[in-house]
Amino acid sequence: MQKLIFLELNEINFDLVKKYCLKYNLKNLNHICLDILFTSSENKYEMLEPWIQWLSVHTGLNADQHKVFRLGDAIHFNNRQYFEDVEDKGYDVGVISSMNAVNNLKNPSYFIPDPWTHTKTDGSFISNILNKLLKSVVNNNANNKVGIKNYLYLFFLLTIFARFKNYFLYIKYFFTSFKKKWRKALFLDLFLNDIHIKMFRKKKPNFSTLFLNAGAHIQHHYLFNSIANDGSISNPEHIIKKNIDPFKEALFLYEKILDDYLDNKDFNIIIATGLTQILTKDIQYYYRLKNHADFLKRINISFEKVYPRMSRDFLLEFKNDNDRDNCFKKLDDIIFNKSKIFGTIDIRSKSLFVTLTYNKEIKKDDEILIENYKFNLYDLVSFVSIKNGMHFERGFLFLDKYLKNINKIHSYKISLIELNTIVKNFFPLKQKIN
Repeated sequence: MQKLIFLELNEINFDLVKKYCLKYNLKNLNHICLDILFTSSENKYEMLEPWIQWLSVHTGLNADQHKVFRLGDAIHFNNRQYFEDVEDKGYDVGVISSMNAVNNLKNPSYFIPDPWTHTKTDGSFISNILNKLLKSVVNNNANNKVGIKNYLYLFFLLTIFARFKNYFLYIKYFFTSFKKKWRKALFLDLFLNDIHIKMFRKKKPNFSTLFLNAGAHIQHHYLFNSIANDGSISNPEHIIKKNIDPFKEALFLYEKILDDYLDNKDFNIIIATGLTQILTKDIQYYYRLKNHADFLKRINISFEKVYPRMSRDFLLEFKNDNDRDNCFKKLDDIIFNKSKIFGTIDIRSKSLFVTLTYNKEIKKDDEILIENYKFNLYDLVSFVSIKNGMHFERGFLFLDKYLKNINKIHSYKISLIELNTIVKNFFPLKQKIN
């Protein structure tokens, strides 16, 4: 029985990739571009978030049906995913970092959650360490607080998973990432792919997924530096020099990674982006609280737990709704330069989902008044990025010939949720393969 790998290349703009293929010798990416299909998703901009759209792929439900609108919230809903459907047909399933995916599998070959979703791993010692490391490193990336313990974990895991042919690239990314911060994301994608390749070869699941996010991260932060930009808008020179193109670096990494997946007779392949990104039209600064718990304590907010999410978001849990309501009022009242700092606050049962929405430049001497106490706002937040890329509903899809044939795909455009059916059609109902 053929195996299936689903490579989730989050938000990569293949219209832009085509331009790089014309300029550079990127044979793998060019192979995909020559046979690329398009996917369509939601038509409301607020629904164009990867954690919403990837869940639609996993469940076959649109946003209004699955009702999960925040990263990490999938654990609170009982939506069935194709991971369970494939397993129930008698096949083995492995999952690495798929966004907003919940581990409801009975016996996964491997399961390493994304860094923001609090679901269980496959239970193995190695997967548990990987999960802790990824959560810590990703959620503290803006603060540059990795910690000695995490470096030790990372070194230990690299000795297990890093492939020899990639040693030089690991060293390059690691030692240059302190100044060229986007290379942290490239390091992580390289690492996740090496983990996936080794686990896939060892465990041999029938269906395996891998989520890679460096390209999406780099587009959000550095798309102004790509060849998509006509020069009418740019990143400040103190952030990145105009002649540096991080997106090109991401594509060169993905070109290398695709060597592991294209023209392989041992498995079939799906590559999808979910959404894509296009250039923004104005300058917006993104910030993240340096220390969420410390900030909340300093302004006398009573809370039980705080969970940082991607970029500007965090989830707060409380003992009761009274504490929640007091917190809501305090956060909602924080104003700077006539704008709310926390402009989006979702009220839930004994919890709040908060987004730091202030998007103007914060300078070193900027002060903010919170309940008659003055704070240096610059010291409270970490600069994340200047927004370069914005979400766009069209996505890109590559299916090998076998998958096209069995699904009778003749159109160049399909609905994103159809990928759920395409995966399930690959696996006929039968007894579990030993």
